[in-house]
Amino acid sequence: MHPIRQGKLNIIVGLAGLLLASSGGMALGATFDQHSVRDGFHLLTLVRFYLREGHSHGMPLSLYNLIVGLLLDQWIANPRWRRVASWATALSLVLPIGLAAKGAAGASATFPPIGLIGVAGMFVSLVLLLANSRAGLPQAATSGEN
Repeated sequence: MHPIRQGKLNIIVGLAGLLLASSGGMALGATFDQHSVRDGFHLLTLVRFYLREGHSHGMPLSLYNLIVGLLLDQWIANPRWRRVASWATALSLVLPIGLAAKGAAGASATFPPIGLIGVAGMFVSLVLLLANSRAGLPQAATSGEN
């Protein structure tokens, strides 16, 4: 078992993201009847749409951070690329934060697209993980032996 060094950042970010996204989900659920149901019909305002998107994107991206955190130190050999992949993965959570912030700001059409930073972070981390996928596998797995 290898110690987790650089991946610790992603484990912390993933756990914090899960806490934040689940708290947002509980707040949305607790206020559902008050803000989302009128005369038996479900209403989804643009504000609640973006708040919900922040919650629903935050959960899987937090899990992605946890997975990367557990694998990163064994997966990418080069310390520089490992650090870049770790920070890029952590930046992926800017997407749900940006979506929730847009909702909290009233879903203004002029709200800056800060969530794109998270999309770029996710893209960079995926490219680095895929580019290093063969290098990160244990020797027995790459030679075909079990």
